[in-house]
Amino acid sequence: GDLQATPLQMATVYSTIATGGRVPKPHLGLRVQDSSGRLIQQLNPGSPRHVDINSTYQQAIMDGLHAAASQPGGTSFDVWNGWDQNRFPIFGKTGTAQRNGQQDQSWYVAYSYDGAPNHKPIVVAVTIEKGGFGAEAAAPAARLIISKWFGQKGKFVAGSSHTR
Repeated sequence: GDLQATPLQMATVYSTIATGGRVPKPHLGLRVQDSSGRLIQQLNPGSPRHVDINSTYQQAIMDGLHAAASQPGGTSFDVWNGWDQNRFPIFGKTGTAQRNGQQDQSWYVAYSYDGAPNHKPIVVAVTIEKGGFGAEAAAPAARLIISKWFGQKGKFVAGSSHTR
């Protein structure tokens, strides 16, 4: 059957899985500053709500997402091949959204953390209009974002859409 979800909805789902049930309240900023950098207003996203997640199901989902990015044959393995999965484990899944005979949209949603599961994860949802299969366009873009977040050197490899 069809599944309709926005990138923000999928990012919220992944964050909830990554944190064991803490549902984040989406927000667009941390503060408002004037042109000189003076703080005008501190923004408070509010407290997240909590949902109960069966730990067996949560672990199965996390194992599957991690295998898709870290194991040969995984849908995004080629994109993450060479990534330090011990220090910054990746949990992600490609997707392809079809639109009435048009070229497919490339989807990728992933999360990672800095080697300590109790740390707040970074969650990235990328969709690229007419980008094709998720590992062709969206997953490499997500790798660049996560690389920058963790201070890694993400760059495109000549002749490839994948980053190393």
